[in-house]
Order: sequence, then C-alpha cells, then structure tokens
Amino acid sequence: MKKQVLALCLSCALALSMSTPALALRVNTAPGPKPSSNSANASTPSDTGSLTFSQIGPRVEGNNLNIKSAKESLESAKAMDWNAAIKEVEDAKDTLEFSILMMTSSAEQSMAAAAKALENAMADLSNNITQLPQLIANLSTAQAMLAYTKAQASSMEASLESLDKQIDDLKKQEKDYTKTLEETTQQIDFSVNQIVAGAETLYITILSTELQRESLVDTLESTKRTAAEMELRYNLGQISLLTLTQVKNGLVTLESSLESLDNSIATLKSSLQSLLGDTPNGVLALTDTPSVTPGQLSILSYSSDLVKAKSNSYTLYASTRSVEKAEDEMNDARSDHGKNSYQFKMAEHSYQAAIYKDQAAIADFELAFQKLYQAIPPAQTALAVKENDLLYAQQSYAAEELKFQQGNLSQAKLLEAKATVDSAQRDVAAAQLDLFTAYHNYRLAVEQGLVSG
Repeated sequence: MKKQVLALCLSCALALSMSTPALALRVNTAPGPKPSSNSANASTPSDTGSLTFSQIGPRVEGNNLNIKSAKESLESAKAMDWNAAIKEVEDAKDTLEFSILMMTSSAEQSMAAAAKALENAMADLSNNITQLPQLIANLSTAQAMLAYTKAQASSMEASLESLDKQIDDLKKQEKDYTKTLEETTQQIDFSVNQIVAGAETLYITILSTELQRESLVDTLESTKRTAAEMELRYNLGQISLLTLTQVKNGLVTLESSLESLDNSIATLKSSLQSLLGDTPNGVLALTDTPSVTPGQLSILSYSSDLVKAKSNSYTLYASTRSVEKAEDEMNDARSDHGKNSYQFKMAEHSYQAAIYKDQAAIADFELAFQKLYQAIPPAQTALAVKENDLLYAQQSYAAEELKFQQGNLSQAKLLEAKATVDSAQRDVAAAQLDLFTAYHNYRLAVEQGLVSG
C-alpha cells in the first residue's frame, strides 16, 4: 500500500512534467519569477477573461487540475503514520509475549500443584494410599502439559522474532519512505515550476505575436492605400492590368496572413487558458506587459547567483541522489557479498559512473547558466539601438509633419513617416520583451534552478 501511494505521487509528478505544451518550452522565451506589477495578484476564479503577468503563478497553481491532483496524492502519502504502524506491531508483540508468559506460568503452576499433592500423599500413605495412583497420573499429565506448553511457547517465540524483524523493517522503510517523499516533493515542485514557466512563456509569446499582428495590419493598410492608388493609375492608363493584379493579389495574401495570425493567437491563448485551468475558448485579454528596470539589472551577481541556482536545481538534486543511491548499493554489496564478489565490483563501477554523470550534470548546468547570463548584455544593447532608431523616426516625423502643414508634403508621405514611427515603436516594444525574456530566464535559473539545455 505504501509503495502504491509513492508510485502514485511519482506518476502524478511525471504527468505534470509532460503537461506543459511544447511551445511553452521554446528557446528565447520568458519563464521565471514574477516581477512586480500594478495589477492585483492572485485571481482564484477561472474564466475571468483577462490576465496580468503576475497572476499567472497563483492561477496556475490554484486551478490547474494536474497540479491539484499531484498535490493531493502527495498529501495522501504524507498522511502515512509510521509511528502508528510500528506501534501496532509492538502492541502485537507485547500481546504475544503476555500470552506466552501466562500460558507458561499456568502450566508451571499446574505442574507445581500436582507435584505438591503427590508429595503430601506420599507423606501420609496410610490415609492417601487410594489416591496415590490418581495423583501420579495427575503429575504425569501436568508434566506432559508443561512440555507441550514449552514447545508451543518456543514456536510462539519464533513469531516474536518475526515481529522484531517487522519492527526493524518498518523503521528502515520509514527512513526510505521519508527520503522518497522528499524526492517526490522536489519533483512535483519542479514540475509545477515548469508549468508556471510554460504559462509565462505563452504570455510573452502572445504579446510578441500581437506585435507582429500590429505590424501586419499596418502593412495591410499601407497596401490598401497602394491598391487604391494603383486602381486610379490603371484607370488613367498609367500602369498595366498585370501590375494592378499583382498589387491586389498581394493584398489578398496579406489578408489571409492576418487571418492565419489571428488563429495562431487564439490557439496560443487557448493553450494558456488550459494551463490556467480555464475554459480554452481562445478569448483572453493580456492586460499588462512585463518589463525589467535598470535597477534590477544592476544587482545581478554571477558568482553568488550561480551558487544559489545550483542549490535550487532539481536536476542537480536528482543527480546527487543518484550518487547517494549508488553508494548505498555499493556498501550493501560489500556487506552482503564481500569486497571480492562480482556483485560488489559491479556496484563499485556503477557508483563511479554515477559520480561522473553527476560531474557532467554540474558542468552542463554551469554552461547553461553562463549562457543565460551572457544573453542579457546583447539584449540591452539591442534595446538601446531600437530606442535610438525610434528617436530618429520621431524627429523625422516631426520634420515631415511640419512640411505637410506648410503644404510641401503629401498626406501619403506623411502617413508613411507615421508608419515608420509606429514600426520603430513596435521594434522597441519587441526589444523590451527580449530583454525581459533574457532577464526573466536568468532569474528563473537563480530562484528555481530551471535552465534550458
């Protein structure tokens, strides 16, 4: 029963680790700890129709059915009372010992009484000569009963030894069970963090895709204006029907692309709603855009953060536990079969293999963490470049607007300048998301030990 409970916990943890959509594990996305936000935290009710970035963690943990199931299974396993189980066996042992004592004592008392009666009869043969045969028979019966009782007691004492072994086994199982519970708890926490990170990634992905949609809408509007101009020029005989057809075909392609992008956004939102425990209808408003401040970036400390990240890593924890288990198995093989046995030699090599694997896991983790740290400066530089581009576009637009007001620039040209500003603003927003992604991935590694391979 106890093994079944633990197996259930482990299977729930495995189900959790597999429940995050593949899209939520894409490279260059933004899982991790929740930044501060002006929006209210946890929104327990599902299907609210809106979501802030800071609400993701509480809503996923509060509503996701896989998480809730795994946590209930874990609580079921934790409810196991080893003290009560051990006491039950100890009580059974005490009862058996008392039964042996009472049974043996009763037989000895009967034997003593029969012997005393015979002794008294022998002392006064004249008065008890007729009782002597019966007394001798009683003594013989008492002796036989005592011998039988002792034999039965000896058999029952073997049961006592079995109960002692059960108590020792229970105490050992309690130690193993506690350790397995600890591992299962760590695994479930790790899986929960992955699901929350996947939901946060989907949030950022949706924001990025919506920026792409805005750009596509601007291109579509620009193409519509171009198509209207081409239609007029065709009517004036300035362009061929082929040129006009090509422009109109481009317009149809853009409209189809916009529809496809809308479907993609709805699909992403449905996936996010599924992780939130909401009805996946694809209708969800993301009401804030997470960002990172210069102050948050200034306090990053690679060395100390790496130490913290390694201590929080489930991957490294599991790797260390594998080494510990391999060492225990090696010690058991030495104790059970001897140092020169093949069992010990096999276990010794397995132990060394576990050590090498653990060292490799640490090296891989450190490399992945280093990459996360090194991804932040380029993202900062890219954002600075995009901000300069935006400033230049705004200045150019101001100049173009002045020309338009003076009658020296067409409205079409002014709209093109405005579109350039809008495009530059979207580029800045995208660069801000990229920087937040880099920072967020790094903080996720530090706080939860999650790193991408």
